[in-house]
Amino acid sequence: MRFLVTCDSPFSLEDLTVRIRATSNFRFNWQFFQFSGFDPRSPDGVRKMLEEIIAVPDLHRFLKDSFKSHYHPAFKISPLHQHAKVVAASGVFEDILARAASDRLGAYSPNLRPADAREIEEIGQLFGQLDPYFPFELQAGNTPGCVGCTYSHIFTDWFDCVAWDWTLIATWPIWELMWLGCLTDTD
Repeated sequence: MRFLVTCDSPFSLEDLTVRIRATSNFRFNWQFFQFSGFDPRSPDGVRKMLEEIIAVPDLHRFLKDSFKSHYHPAFKISPLHQHAKVVAASGVFEDILARAASDRLGAYSPNLRPADAREIEEIGQLFGQLDPYFPFELQAGNTPGCVGCTYSHIFTDWFDCVAWDWTLIATWPIWELMWLGCLTDTD
């Protein structure tokens, strides 16, 4: 039997959230989920969880409730594009969050550069405090001839559809726990 429900955060992401929201123009929101019956170690299993979150209004309410109508009059969410792909993102996951938290990511950041080893380790320790985690990222497809691939990783107008949009996912198989984080530069 498969299930997926929202749950409280098992550890605090308050400091990370405040740091990211205080930099440049980023909007950042996230939610933890408890699950059963999905494969949390594989991109395919994680994609199935993401598809469920997109399909069920109560599961994506955290995005709807934080929606800002910069470019769109109302919140909309759509199924994942067929070519969008969930990929393992060890190192990339930590770098994106560390850079966002230290204002080195996004169109208006004063100093665009990768996170250093200490910053990456901080993010790894934060997410690894429960147990080892599996990091993933939703990426745009790259199928030749598919005009929809360019922004195929954008499944909702919560994102401002700029070059600085990310969907990051972490899973903890032993705990049957998933974290979904969405980050967009409000341009």
